[in-house]
Amino acid sequence: MTASSLSSLPADKLADIFQVQHQPLLRALLDNASEGMAIVDAKGQQLYMNERAQRLIGMERSDASPEAWSELYGLFYPDTRTRIPTDRYPAVRALMGEESPEQEVFVRNAGNPEGRLLHTNAKAVRDSQGVLLGCICTVHDVHEQRRAEASQRRSERNYQLIVESAQEGIWTVDADGRTTYVNRYLTQMLGYTAEEMLGRNLLDVIPQDNRPLANQNFERLHEGQVSVFQDFKLERKDGTPLWTVVATSPIYESGNYVGAMAMITDVTQRREAEAQVRQLNAELERRIAERTAQLEFSNRELEAFAYSVAHDLRAPLRSISNFTLALSEDCADKLDELGLDYLKRIRASSQRMSELIDGILALSRVNRVEFVEENVNLSALACSISEQLQRWQPERNVLFQLQDGLVDRGDSQLLRLVLENLLGNAWKFTRERPVARIEFGLLPGEGTRRVYFVRDNGAGFDMEYQQKLFGVFQRLHTQQEFEGNGVGLATVQRIVRRHGGHAWGEGRVGQGATFCFTLHDSNL
Repeated sequence: MTASSLSSLPADKLADIFQVQHQPLLRALLDNASEGMAIVDAKGQQLYMNERAQRLIGMERSDASPEAWSELYGLFYPDTRTRIPTDRYPAVRALMGEESPEQEVFVRNAGNPEGRLLHTNAKAVRDSQGVLLGCICTVHDVHEQRRAEASQRRSERNYQLIVESAQEGIWTVDADGRTTYVNRYLTQMLGYTAEEMLGRNLLDVIPQDNRPLANQNFERLHEGQVSVFQDFKLERKDGTPLWTVVATSPIYESGNYVGAMAMITDVTQRREAEAQVRQLNAELERRIAERTAQLEFSNRELEAFAYSVAHDLRAPLRSISNFTLALSEDCADKLDELGLDYLKRIRASSQRMSELIDGILALSRVNRVEFVEENVNLSALACSISEQLQRWQPERNVLFQLQDGLVDRGDSQLLRLVLENLLGNAWKFTRERPVARIEFGLLPGEGTRRVYFVRDNGAGFDMEYQQKLFGVFQRLHTQQEFEGNGVGLATVQRIVRRHGGHAWGEGRVGQGATFCFTLHDSNL
C-alpha cells in the first residue's frame, strides 16, 4: 500500500487508519509495504511508522504510544551535508498546504554508520469537507541509485573529456545524415563552430564530386558495414579543401540503426609533403638522368679516345721495335756492349708499352661489349681456365680446389674475364711455391648474398696498400718480381660493377691472398 492509495480512501476509512493499532489487517499491510511509510496527524505528531521506515531512519521498533514519540523528522538525523531548516521538511510543508513536497536527505545512524541518501515525500490527507487530517509520509532508499547515477555522470564526463581532447575529428550523425555531435578538434579542422554544425547534413561539407561515394557509404552503413576511406576530400567553411582519412561505423540502439560515427584524420599536410617529395624525386631523377647521360657521353668519348690513341700508338711502337731489332742485327758489330744494352732496353720498353696498350683496349672493351644476361656455370668456367693454365706450364705443381655446381646470372664472356684475371693472378703469384694451392668457391654463411672467392698461398700483399688493388696501372709488385700491366684487377672491378656487385681483396705478405666478389643478391 502506498501513500497515493491511502490518500484516496474515504474519510471514514482514513479515520480507522489513524487508529491503525486497532486494525490488525491494515497494520500488517502497512508493515509489509515495500517503502518506508509514516502517518502524521494535523499537529505533526506521529501516529504510525512501518518497519521499513524504522530501518531506513535507524529507529528501533517500539510499541510506545504516539504521544511518546518524537516528531518524525527529528528521527532522520540529517548530517551536516544535507542539513535543512525544519520548516522545509516535506511533512511540515504538506501540513502547511504545499502539494506533494519532497526532499532528499543524507541519514547516518547506528545501523548505517557510513550514511545513506533517502528520498522523502509527503501527501496531505483531508476529509470530505477539506479539513486537514494529517499527512502520509514515504521514505525511499535512493543511495545506490544516486551513486550509480553519479558514477554514470563521471563516466560520461570522462568520456566527453577524452572525446573532446582527442587529436582526431569525431562526428556522429543520425539515420538521415544530420549532425548530432562533433568534437572540438573536428570544428577546428573544418572552421565551423559546434552550433553551426549540429543539425546540419554532412553532405554540406562534402564537395560535389565526393557525394556519390558518401551516399554509397550511407548504404553500406545501413547494412552494418564498416568502411575506411583514404584521401577523402572534405571542404572547410572558407571553401578550401581538406584531405582526410575517414573511418565510419554504424550506431545501433536496441538492434535498430540510428546513425553513424566517423573518425576523421587530417592528412592535408602529409599529402602536401608527399607531393613535395614526389616533385623533388622527379627533379632528382631528371638531374640523375642528365648527369648519367653526360657521364655516359664522357665515358664513350674517353673510351673512343683511349681506343683511338691505343691504335694510333701501335704503328710507331712497331716501327721502334722493328728498327731496334734491325739495328741490333745489322749493326751489332758496330755497337759496343753499352749500345747493345740500350737497344735491348728500348725493345723491352716498347714491348711494355704494347702490353699497356693491350690492357687499355681490354679495359675499354669491358664497357663497350653488349651485356647479355644468362645462367652461367662459374664452376665450369673455373675448371676450363685451370686446365688452360696447366697446359701452359705443365711443369708446375699446382693443386686446384674448385667448388662444383656454382651457377649464377650474368654475362658469360665478362664473367670468364673475371675468373681469368683472378685465377691467372693466383697462378702468377704462386710460382715461387713448390706446391701451389689455388681455390675457387662460395663463402658460407652470407645469407641471400652470394660471395665468391679465389684464394691462393702465393706472395700475398701488404694490406696498407689495399686501396690501390683495383686502380688502373696500380701494382703492388715490381715488374722484375712479377710481370703485369696493372689492368687485370681494374677489369675485374669494372665487370663486377656492371653485374651490380663489388670486389675486394685481403692478404698478408708471403702468406697468400684472397679476392672476393659479389654479383647480386639472387639465389638460384
